[in-house]
Amino acid sequence: MSEPKTYRPFVFTVVEDDGENVTIEISEEDYRLDLEAGIDEDATLKPGRYKMKRGGFLARHPELKIKERKQA
Repeated sequence: MSEPKTYRPFVFTVVEDDGENVTIEISEEDYRLDLEAGIDEDATLKPGRYKMKRGGFLARHPELKIKERKQA
């Protein structure tokens, strides 16, 4: 026997996006649907707005940027 499937796509609304910073909103209904689908409360975002910065990984790790691209 297998366990029930708990997959549900991450659903959110983009409130503001200036290309570098983005604000998303998680609705109370989407949060409730996540919990009803069996997703653990600790594995999903609570309802509200979240501000995030795009491209932060390479800004923190410049050594991983491709310096020169070679053509085959």
